[in-house]
Order: sequence, then C-alpha cells, then structure tokens
Amino acid sequence: MTTGNRQRRIVPILKRLLGFLAPAVMAAWGIWWATGVFWPSLITGLVVSASMEVAYRLDRLFVAPWLKRVSHEWLRFGLETTLSLLEHIGPAILALTACSRVFGFAVEATVAWTVMGGLLIGFPIVHGTQAALNFYRQLKERERAEERLRALATEAELRALKAQIDPHFLFNTLNTIAALIHADPVKAEETIERLSEMFRYVLAGSERGLVPLEEELAFVDGYLEIERARFGERLTVCREIDDDVLHASIPSLSLQPLVENAVRHGSGPDGQIDLTIRAVRESDEVVICIADQGPGMPPGHRAGSEQGVGMRNVDERLRKAYGEEHGLEIRGNAPRGTVVVVRVPVAG
Repeated sequence: MTTGNRQRRIVPILKRLLGFLAPAVMAAWGIWWATGVFWPSLITGLVVSASMEVAYRLDRLFVAPWLKRVSHEWLRFGLETTLSLLEHIGPAILALTACSRVFGFAVEATVAWTVMGGLLIGFPIVHGTQAALNFYRQLKERERAEERLRALATEAELRALKAQIDPHFLFNTLNTIAALIHADPVKAEETIERLSEMFRYVLAGSERGLVPLEEELAFVDGYLEIERARFGERLTVCREIDDDVLHASIPSLSLQPLVENAVRHGSGPDGQIDLTIRAVRESDEVVICIADQGPGMPPGHRAGSEQGVGMRNVDERLRKAYGEEHGLEIRGNAPRGTVVVVRVPVAG
C-alpha cells in the first residue's frame, strides 16, 4: 500500500474518532463539574456521544437520501440544519436522562447544568456551521462546473454538429426520405420534421450547459425514429428509465452520439440492432447505460482513443465538467456487445 493510499484511509478514521471523542470529553467534563463524580460522568459522556453517533448514522441511512430529492436548495439546507439540531440534542437529552437514573445524580437548574446544556447545544451549532460551509462549497463547485461547460460551448458547437448530425447520418437520412417520398409520403414528411427538430435542438443545445435528462432522452428518441425509418423492424430499442431521474441535469448533446455509435456498430450477425437505454439512480449519481449486441469493443478500449469525434467529445466534456473519474466507461455486454456508461453526479 502506498503512502498516499494509507493516508486516504487513515485520515477519515481519525476524523470520525475525533468527532466521537470531542463531544464525549466535553460532555463528561460538564457533567463532572455539575456532579463532582468522575466515573459516572465519564461513562455518561461516552453514552451521550454514542447516542449522537447512532442518530447521525440513522440520519445518513434513512433521512439523507430523502432530503437529496428536495429540489429547492435552500429548503433542503434548512431541513438538514433543523434535523442536525434535533439529532444532536434529542439523543443527548435521552442519554443524559437515562444515565442520571442509573447513576443516581440529579439534573438540576444550576449554573453547572446550564453550562452543560450550552455544551450540548454547541455541538449542533458547530455541525451546522460545517454544513453551511459545505453547502456554500457545493454551490461554488456547481457554478464552476457550469462555467466550464459554458467555456466548452463554443468549441463544442462545431464538434457537436459533426458528432450529432454526422454527415453519414445526414446522407443516409436524405436517402431514406427520397425513398419514402413515393412509397410513403406521410412518413417522409414526418422524417423531415424530426430531422429539422434535431437541427434546432443541436443549435440550441450548443449554447446550453445542463439540460434535464428528460429533454436529452426526447432528442435521442427523435434520432431513433429517423433511424427506424431507415432500418425498419431490424432496429429495436428497450428503454428502462426510472421516473425519479428524469429531472436530473446532464450536459446537453451528450447521449445521442453514444446511441448513434451503438446503432452504427451494434448490429448482430443477422443484421438486427438491439439497443437498451437504461437510466437509474445509484446513491448520489445518475447512471446511464447504452448497450448493444454487436461485435463489441476490443479489450482495453478507452473512449479517449476513439477515432470518431462523437464519443471522444462526450468523454472530454464529462471529464472537464465533473472530473477525471466521470469519463465514459466502456465494458462488454454479455454474451456479446458493448455497454457505454455515463455517470453524472446528482446536484446537491
């Protein structure tokens, strides 16, 4: 194990240990001052701190995931602060009351006990201040991410036009429309309308940073309808989209190049193109998978090494917006094919 890895493992443990011992020592000192008995005060301080820790763990397990779904940031911050206050003071009072019964000391309205009460109230104030700083830091980080996306917009515009409205795709679509004009004029007209909608979305999307996932999926659906006019029943698409991720934010023009790549390279031996588009929430991320059943990518393939513009552009935008760990993930799709995975952090 390297020194860096050892430090990354030890530092969180030390922080949690300090976070447990600090309130235990302060509570034990306050109770000792009020009662004059050492060992019951020390044990009570440990019980008070342990009760706070249990309440914190339960909050992280059950309450925090629910709070992340609150869309209004300031409302979410207010709820988190209020619950932090309650999860510190409530368990501490219960632990103090129980220990006073066990050890036989009285909690009275004296100066010493008033100081003890101030110590108990001080812990959530410290945690609340820390939460406020974290909230402010997250807002600034989100602003920086949006600024990076805006900085990429001008550069991405031309690349997006090449990637999203690929010349081969445009050429094939025009051929499809030409063939449909006499065979199925209504379908030809519908295909032209969808193509014009795609152009409008691309031109507007190049000026936008983040868009709801629902909009991006609607753009992908329009693209697939055009391809379905070309491939007919040979193209099948399975959508597995959780409703609670539809309003999640995602960089605009980031999914269609991946779907187009799957259509282009994902046909099976019989010419059938079977795609699956899946979007689910995992902890604090939205995970989007685009899977095909084609011949698959070579071992060790990376999105950054892709010769085409589309996937390389998406991979670059994701890394610059969210960090290196959020680049495209490419893996095999058993028994055959490829899965391209996009992981986008949930705001807040």
